[in-house]
Amino acid sequence: MISKEFYKIHTFVVLVLCAKAYVNGANITIPLNKGITWVNKELYSDFININRSSTIQVNFLDINKNVSFIIFQVHSHMYNVTVYNNSCVRGSCVSGTNIGLYSSVKTNQDTFFIFNQNENVDLKLFVSVLGYKDTDPIPGGCNMEFPIPISPFMNTILKKDYIYVDAPPARYYRDPDCISGSNVNTEFYMMYLPTGDYDADTYFGAIKKMMTFDNIRENGDRIPKSIWSMRRMLSLYPGTGVIFVVVASNNDSNDEYSVYVPTHSYGCQLTEGDMCEVIDNNLSRLVCASLLFVGLFVCYFGHRFFKTEMFLIGMLSGVVITFIVISLLVELDSFDLLAASIISGIFFGASWLTFWWFYGIPVIAVSLPALNMGFLMSAIIYNKFPGDLLILQDDFNFWTLFVLIMLLASMILVSVAFVSNILCCAVLGSYAIVYPIDFYLGSNIKYLIINTIRRATVPKFNRAVLMPPFGWRDALVIVLWTGLAISGFLFQHYHNRGRPPFPPPPRSVRPGRPEPMGYYGAVPATSRNVIPTIRVSGPVVLRTDERTPLMA
Repeated sequence: MISKEFYKIHTFVVLVLCAKAYVNGANITIPLNKGITWVNKELYSDFININRSSTIQVNFLDINKNVSFIIFQVHSHMYNVTVYNNSCVRGSCVSGTNIGLYSSVKTNQDTFFIFNQNENVDLKLFVSVLGYKDTDPIPGGCNMEFPIPISPFMNTILKKDYIYVDAPPARYYRDPDCISGSNVNTEFYMMYLPTGDYDADTYFGAIKKMMTFDNIRENGDRIPKSIWSMRRMLSLYPGTGVIFVVVASNNDSNDEYSVYVPTHSYGCQLTEGDMCEVIDNNLSRLVCASLLFVGLFVCYFGHRFFKTEMFLIGMLSGVVITFIVISLLVELDSFDLLAASIISGIFFGASWLTFWWFYGIPVIAVSLPALNMGFLMSAIIYNKFPGDLLILQDDFNFWTLFVLIMLLASMILVSVAFVSNILCCAVLGSYAIVYPIDFYLGSNIKYLIINTIRRATVPKFNRAVLMPPFGWRDALVIVLWTGLAISGFLFQHYHNRGRPPFPPPPRSVRPGRPEPMGYYGAVPATSRNVIPTIRVSGPVVLRTDERTPLMA
């Protein structure tokens, strides 16, 4: 991962330190006589150890006669190193964790130097050399932005909610002046690492799997094209490592290709004390933990305690709506934004409960849980959208389709109000249960909602490719979610059998008036009909009808 600001601020410092460290440097010689094939053009790969504040000189010999140029690359896990060739001058030094340099071997052979500028850390490095023919495209050969004239490496730019992956254009062998950019086709690939696994061996193993074209096709997933030819924008999943690589191939022959230096990101800066936490304040942790208990109640008892359900569903809707609206209007930190959303959500919940209290129309009351269910279904579909549907990058097209799916799902559910309300309670409640479990396990089911809210609130997120990671933890959470939803639906449906589908609104329930003790007017009091009271011994069995209220 390479920072452009690093070159501007530290170039002079790196040059001075390189010259100083070279005095105590070591030499290694690498033979490059290995043959290359169409699927594997790697001439050499191995690990080396470099001491703190030291330099290693790398020489080559016996270069394969079919090789026209090489890409020398060095990979470190977390700490930056510097690579330069022949002399340490401006324009030939590059620093980062995934770096490499181009060298033509037809004339003079370059000598490369690896410098560890870290004063307190000895590093383990993975060094690789790939060789190419003269007809293969030169990765980064048409560079206009990166600090090295020919930059075969990539750059990642981290934002709060997404990540940019940039690569300079490749040069076509018949177009040395880079006049036309249509002769070379570039494809971006990615591969996820296990969530929460920051081990160096796991990282280096993933880098090796994305080094050659055959391994890239086997292990990587192609990132869909976007409006940018040499940039991809992806949703950020902090704590989940990912390897990026670009393959450039000639349009007139797919057999002629080259591979850029792979790069990586964990979605956070581990060396700066960032622990890759999605929840960054105590209020968020409290709300996340409380979802477990609220979800259990709604999943198994939501319909039985109907008025409580109305308040909770109204509150949930209010929190989401307020969160989105405030995010669009003003900039607040996460604590203040969540606190304001909760306060507004309580007001929404009380308002929805008041509506049921006075009117008690079941179809309207059930419509809000159904809309929340439709929102969740639309979010699931959005996260599974192919990233290359450019028509859906337009906000009007996307939100029209999103709302259409949401309304269609809610209309179907409302048509069977009793069953749909139990179903909504079971599905929404079970999702609330697995939400905090998802955070604890480090899976990614929570991003069904997070990515949807990002799309509504984060500028330019319409251009982001989602491609959420999916591992065994995600499969476990989905199985748990499904099991809870099914058990919650069956439990509520069983315990509400024989009962009226919905209770009357509390306002319509009136205590019975006592029978008058006498008649006044034309009928004498002595002539009133007296109904004898019959006392029945034993338990009294009450029969329920459509006016019998449920528990509140």
